[in-house]
Amino acid sequence: MKSGLPKIASMVFALGAAFVSPLTLAAEGDPIIYELSVSTDSDWTSIKIRDDAEWVNAPPGKTISLNGRDGVKAMTISPKKVYLRAAGRDEITMNLFVESKNSVLGLELCKGRSSSYVWISSEQSVQKNDTKEREYCSKYALVLKLH
Repeated sequence: MKSGLPKIASMVFALGAAFVSPLTLAAEGDPIIYELSVSTDSDWTSIKIRDDAEWVNAPPGKTISLNGRDGVKAMTISPKKVYLRAAGRDEITMNLFVESKNSVLGLELCKGRSSSYVWISSEQSVQKNDTKEREYCSKYALVLKLH
């Protein structure tokens, strides 16, 4: 009678490999999830992503947080756009996760007030829209990973 141990061991290995985080298995050119920090004091803010990147849910062990003293009226996240409407003129901070194959993220930052700002940062760089124009949008490139 043959032992089923080699067959069971290979099945256990295959199941174990299926539960490994995709971040650890990402090959060159595969999407990687990056955590970004956002801060704004505008009454409304939107962040649009260009290229093949998408906003995603927090990976295992991480959470998306949103903080603001006066609160938030509305927040919408779609794969390409985040829209935030504040309850007051207080600063709001949050972290978001983006999945991208590229090391640079093309994005558009929009804000509602001329005297307000919106900034977004990765571990590698920061982009800030603080132009003194009302309802102003501008395109930026945010470095996600240095080679």
